[in-house]
Amino acid sequence: MAYPYNAWEETYEEVTVLGKTMLFTNARIDRSTVPKGMYLYEVRHDDEGRGDPCEIARAVMVNHWGTLITNEPIRLKKSPVTQNAYREIDPQKDWNYEGGSCNLQEYMKKYPPQKEKQRGTER
Repeated sequence: MAYPYNAWEETYEEVTVLGKTMLFTNARIDRSTVPKGMYLYEVRHDDEGRGDPCEIARAVMVNHWGTLITNEPIRLKKSPVTQNAYREIDPQKDWNYEGGSCNLQEYMKKYPPQKEKQRGTER
C-alpha cells in the first residue's frame, strides 16, 4: 500500500460522480488532512482490470482506484460483515471525467463545505 498523501498538497482531477462535482486522485489521501465539512471516499476498480471505477467506499484495500473528496456526503450501504460501507456505481452512468484540474483550496472556494457535518459520515 502506498503511503497516504496530504489532501492540501495534491492536484486533483475534476469529476462528476452521481451528478455532483468532486475531486479525484489516484493517490491515497490521509484522512486527517481533509478539512471538516469535506468528505473523503475511496474508489475500487473492476476485477477485470479495465480500470473502470465500480464502487465507492469508506475504505478500499483491494483494487484501489483512487480517492474522492467532496463537499457533500455520499449515501453508502453498511457492510453486514465489516465496519466498512460502500456503494456500487456504473462507470458509464455515474462517473464522468470533466477534463479540468484544481487543488483542494480552489475546489472549496467553488464548492464551500457544509457548515455542519451530517451524521453517519466521516472525513
